Amino acid sequence: MGIKDFQDFLETECASACLSVDLLKISRAFVPKRVPISRLNQIAKTGRFCVIVDAESCLDRLYGGYFSDWVCGGQWNRMTAFLSNLVQACQNANMDLVVFFNGALEKEKIKEWTSQQLAQKDKVRYVLRHISSKGTPPPKVWWTQPVFLKEAVKMALRQLGISVACSMDDHHLEVIRFCREHNLQGIIAQESVYTIFDPPRYFSSNNLKLTYKGSLETKEYIMDEIAKCMNLNPNRFCIFAALLGNHILTDEDLIPFRDSIPSLDQGKHRKGRDKLDSETIKGICDYVRNLAAVDNLEVVGADVFKLAKTSKLELIEKFKQSVHFFLSGTGEGFFRGYNQPKGPAASLHNYTGPHGRQPVGQGDARLHGNAMGDAQKKKIPQVPNEILRVAVDRHQKGLMHPFIYQVLTQGEVKLPVILEDDATRELLSYIDVYRPLRSTIYSVLLNLNKQKIVHEIQNKDKSNVAQPDFSAQVKEWVVRPGLNHPTFEMVTVRPVEWKVPSVQRMWLGHQDGDKDRRIRAFLTMMWSDTNLMMNTNYVPQHLLVMCSVLRYLMQYRRVLQRQELDAFLAMSVSPLLHDVQTMQDLKLPNILPRGSQLAALFMAGIETATIANDVCGAPIPWTMICPWTYMDGKLFHFKLLKANNNTPLLDICDGQMEQVLRVERMRQAILENIQVEFAKPLLPGFYYPYPEQAYHGAGGPMPYGYPGSSRGRGVVGPMGGGPPGRPVGRGRGILGRSPVEAQGGQLEIAGVVVGQWGPNMSNRRGRGGNSQMPPQVMSVGQRGRGLYNGRGFLPRQALIRGRPAPPMYRPTFYGRGRASPAKRPVRIVARPGRGRTVKTPLPKGRGVTVAVTSSMKSKSPDQDYDDAEEEVNGGFSGASEDEEDSGVAAVSVNA
Repeated sequence: MGIKDFQDFLETECASACLSVDLLKISRAFVPKRVPISRLNQIAKTGRFCVIVDAESCLDRLYGGYFSDWVCGGQWNRMTAFLSNLVQACQNANMDLVVFFNGALEKEKIKEWTSQQLAQKDKVRYVLRHISSKGTPPPKVWWTQPVFLKEAVKMALRQLGISVACSMDDHHLEVIRFCREHNLQGIIAQESVYTIFDPPRYFSSNNLKLTYKGSLETKEYIMDEIAKCMNLNPNRFCIFAALLGNHILTDEDLIPFRDSIPSLDQGKHRKGRDKLDSETIKGICDYVRNLAAVDNLEVVGADVFKLAKTSKLELIEKFKQSVHFFLSGTGEGFFRGYNQPKGPAASLHNYTGPHGRQPVGQGDARLHGNAMGDAQKKKIPQVPNEILRVAVDRHQKGLMHPFIYQVLTQGEVKLPVILEDDATRELLSYIDVYRPLRSTIYSVLLNLNKQKIVHEIQNKDKSNVAQPDFSAQVKEWVVRPGLNHPTFEMVTVRPVEWKVPSVQRMWLGHQDGDKDRRIRAFLTMMWSDTNLMMNTNYVPQHLLVMCSVLRYLMQYRRVLQRQELDAFLAMSVSPLLHDVQTMQDLKLPNILPRGSQLAALFMAGIETATIANDVCGAPIPWTMICPWTYMDGKLFHFKLLKANNNTPLLDICDGQMEQVLRVERMRQAILENIQVEFAKPLLPGFYYPYPEQAYHGAGGPMPYGYPGSSRGRGVVGPMGGGPPGRPVGRGRGILGRSPVEAQGGQLEIAGVVVGQWGPNMSNRRGRGGNSQMPPQVMSVGQRGRGLYNGRGFLPRQALIRGRPAPPMYRPTFYGRGRASPAKRPVRIVARPGRGRTVKTPLPKGRGVTVAVTSSMKSKSPDQDYDDAEEEVNGGFSGASEDEEDSGVAAVSVNA
């Protein structure tokens, strides 16, 4: 939108209006005016300098800056330490803060939200590519907020005694209205719309910096100087802002007007530009300045759209609405009543009837739609007024997750982009992983079970009564790979199959058994209603939410590997978790892409569990959900690197047996009464396509990137068949065609290159048999002896000459069997037939030649084939200990 580009214009073209200031110095010198104390003016205490902070504009600042550890999952204790220092410095300087979060759905701005999410997805792709190639933290220009950051900041501020508020309808209008209603002294934000609203004082959040010398530095935008710099009367700012473009009067609507503006670059067409340049903004400013009168918006609109070919009346009406939108945020509009609070009742939709939703365990049935073209009005069940009053009160105070209010009033939510890879198949999207849990949350929140029970009681003695549909639908706005327009998925939900208390009972009940009902409902939602999960000797109360999320992941599909589960648990019991300075000084030798995505997936589960806890009446106190009590992204990576190196659990727990016992107890509680299926690591260098599966979604083809789709994750080539430029051959064995390339390659074991071979030049040098390159014969398995080159063993360092030293922790060992990689050889076994022989000299053609032992020579070909299959599938289960210790597998690769 053009109005957002105005912020950059102020920084570059109106530098004289941007002054560097010290907020703490201003607050110390603040002298309050004598104004009547309103009934809600307790926030702005008498005699103190109080400003409102738009949290959406400065989440990175509230987190503590562009710390490199955000990619690991978030360092929450470090964040709380920074916020504590910030609050202490402000309070010592006679300054109060009110932090305002965006809790509104803002459906009319869904196109803008989609554009932001697409830009976020590009950042995520760059970040994951950087981590995969370099293993180091990404640059700060790619900073993306860690998952659960908003809720974590709310909890931290609440713990520090800072006032928190949450918007309900339009975020920017409610922020400026809150500022004027409570007589606050200014706004800290980074949105150019506040420049048009003309707040008492406007400070930059991007330049906010808490220094070691005890100052809070930032920039202040002087409104009068901006008007002088632009040579524009402030009473024309609203028309100027409307012609820049916003969510009402969009950039597409203003294309004919912008093309008609004379500028220095008239030869360039503006239609395809993403941003407004300074010349265009100056041209719009000149046009507004030269208007004869601005009293009649109808006349101004007719002149603006005189070159429009169609829908002139519609464009003029949108122009008038846009001007009134900006006018309602100004001081004049506020005092005239243009922006009076609508009240809870006015903002609630009188929906009646079901608003569909997906049953738990019934698959991911979806309906895809376009936000601009879908005219269907879905409905949700009518919500009791007492529930709405409680939801509105908790929502406005930031005591409840915004999803709850949005579902109750509009039946829609927005699911943002997080740190996950769309190009691989290792981990599913958090949207799909937690959809069954969200479906249960929607069902309980909308009281579908109670409606069904009431109907059954009323019609118990009646026969031939038609069974009504008790389902409901919730619209989830998502950004899927390959789609660049607003897209939603209808999640159909139905009453759950277990007895659940009503929302009235869980939110308002004060009986003795209500507390137990709340916790049982929460654990049942999380698939964790077991005896050990309720036993604090196994699962401490502050780790209950974490263990519930891990148990959910263990039951969903094969998501976690065993060592990854141990890393999560070892992190939660480590005393380093609360040592901020030690964790700040800790340097990770490597950052794993899978580790970063696992941390993001885990924190997305924590956020979903928080919603479930709020729906159940908060049976778990909010202090027990705070992420800094169990999670630190850098510490998790540190533990994961150890666990991936086959480190014993005692060493992962820093040699503390007490920590080992706590981990063992929590693991026992998490895995109680479930069929444990840990995820298996993917072999590096192999291609893993999705198998084609029937898609059972309702309406439309299989979505891009959905499990089972050949168009989604794991598809690299243009036709979904492999890396671009390389044809994919016939599959052989359980892993498909051997990854040996005709242009040469190398063999790695445990991350160390132990062999290399050159390209196959047999078809390029000539037709004679002597033109073929000799095969590269290598031997692996006998520790410390290096590579066998046909005449003897080469030193190991000769294999890796010129390469850097191995990392501190070796990558995950992908072999299988009962012996460790240091005790047994690595064998490459081929199927019998073309390319396999035991003769010498080596034959021509593709294949793998295996030097066999005397015991293998005595077997028949069928027996040898069976043993080969057993070794591929089970890993040396038939080999003796002596053979494992002394055997050497000589491998010849003729590519």
